[in-house]
Amino acid sequence: MVRLIIWIVIGLLALSFFGISLRALVDNPTNQDNWSFLLALLRDGWDYITAWFEDAFRPIAQWFD
Repeated sequence: MVRLIIWIVIGLLALSFFGISLRALVDNPTNQDNWSFLLALLRDGWDYITAWFEDAFRPIAQWFD
């Protein structure tokens, strides 16, 4: 956990060194659109995977009922 915090701090310092503003990145409409697309894609993929597992394991669950 400490290593993760140290790496995050190092990453933030590196971004600051190169003049990259996280606030500007977050407020950028293109990045917001990309994030919303990525999250929707992940959500749809997760729904597909969970539905597949539910269908695949339903006969096994019914066997124990």
